[in-house]
Amino acid sequence: MSVQVGQRIRLVKTNDKWTDLKKNDYVGTVYEINRVDLDGGFTQIWCAFENGANFAIVPETEDEYEILS
Repeated sequence: MSVQVGQRIRLVKTNDKWTDLKKNDYVGTVYEINRVDLDGGFTQIWCAFENGANFAIVPETEDEYEILS
């Protein structure tokens, strides 16, 4: 799945223990995508969510998202 800056996404699954998908609907807009060259490398998809949360989705940690628009 190839997401781009400016697209709207919904977080479907995350291993982040601080992100409570049961209580919140994480829908937001991607504002930055970068590659980190630590620990074998991984991608960060930074998103500003409508519920006020702001964090990176990391597909390599089995975070899942869907592109809405």
